[in-house]
Amino acid sequence: MAAVTELSFLLFALINYIHAQERIIIQKERSSYTFKLPENTNSCLISRSVGEEKLVLWNTSDLWSNSSSVPEDLKLRLVSSVKTSSYTILNLTHSDSGRYREECWTEGNVTHENNITITVCTTSTDGRYIGAIFGETVDLPCEGAADNLDVQWLKQDSRYETWSRVFGDKTTSVMDNVRERYQVVTDISDLRVSNVTATDVTEYRCLVMNQQQCVSSYTVKLRLRYEVIYHSVGETAVLPCTITDSTDEQPPRWSNQISRYLGQQKQTVPSVDQNYSLVFSSLMLNHSGWYDCKVSGRRQQYYLVVCPKFGPPAVELFSEGEEVTLRCRDWRKGWWHHWFIKSHRTEGRIFSLMSNQRMSRVSWYYDNGILVISNISVGDAGEYWCAVYDGVSQCLSIDRTVLMMQMFPYHLY
Repeated sequence: MAAVTELSFLLFALINYIHAQERIIIQKERSSYTFKLPENTNSCLISRSVGEEKLVLWNTSDLWSNSSSVPEDLKLRLVSSVKTSSYTILNLTHSDSGRYREECWTEGNVTHENNITITVCTTSTDGRYIGAIFGETVDLPCEGAADNLDVQWLKQDSRYETWSRVFGDKTTSVMDNVRERYQVVTDISDLRVSNVTATDVTEYRCLVMNQQQCVSSYTVKLRLRYEVIYHSVGETAVLPCTITDSTDEQPPRWSNQISRYLGQQKQTVPSVDQNYSLVFSSLMLNHSGWYDCKVSGRRQQYYLVVCPKFGPPAVELFSEGEEVTLRCRDWRKGWWHHWFIKSHRTEGRIFSLMSNQRMSRVSWYYDNGILVISNISVGDAGEYWCAVYDGVSQCLSIDRTVLMMQMFPYHLY
């Protein structure tokens, strides 16, 4: 019972902490913003801080009188709603940017406090989705950034819809707990996220600033990309579920698109271990397919490929700057084929060459099963796999080629 009471107290403290945090709002120029104040209060005060100076904008109990403190230019753009106790500023300008504070009283006691930072930008653009898998390093682009402009990066807490400042300028992190994993690429202002974890999978905003004025706001959403897991028949496979955290009320659930095959042989049915990983003790070809681990609206997805037992890989040697051609020998035997890389620099993780952002120098010629890597470098070393599939996406065969740097022996004269 004591443990339940303690847990309830911690959850209450967490919720209060989240609501006490400063809310960061990004609004487009000439749009509007609404202050939603609690009902049944005697009066509320809205103030704005400009530097060290605190400017009282208005008191809701004395809003429209001649002695009201509301600036005339703001009063013309202010709309109130008695029914919902809301106050809307219309036609926002850059001068409306700043730190706002809401304070409300009931019978002399403060019953509501809220801190808000509003940044009004000239333009606001929804960006694109960037995919990553856990442990990967990914760059988030900042569209519109230039060398002579400052950049601020914000990160959204996807659970509570609050924003945190990741970087206040191009070089200084303001999140101490992630200082080593978050870096701004100074020449292009991209945000580099190293060793991606579940807490990184959310929405980011890049604010392009000209002195104190926001020129543009650009949104980038970091999402989990499916991870390819390769195995051969008879092996054991483990699909980790690493998206859980201490606040989840329910354990994660696994689902798949081949459930009609499961249960045919008891020894091949996957099980879930104490870490919520999905475990296959003896893989079969028909275990290939999509597997999802879901918890609290978050999802981690795998594509499991089970191929017939493969023999030793071919070995190709290369020198820096060369062009290397790899061939998928069995590509004619199936309906389609796909190239993957097991890179040395990613600790053995397997990436699709179609989605790996690092492989911009790779050309895939689908009609003849050829893969060409131009201007090859040491970082391209690794094991390249070509998987051949039949009409129901079952693996028929796999070609493996290991690319190794040519090591020239020293000659003694």
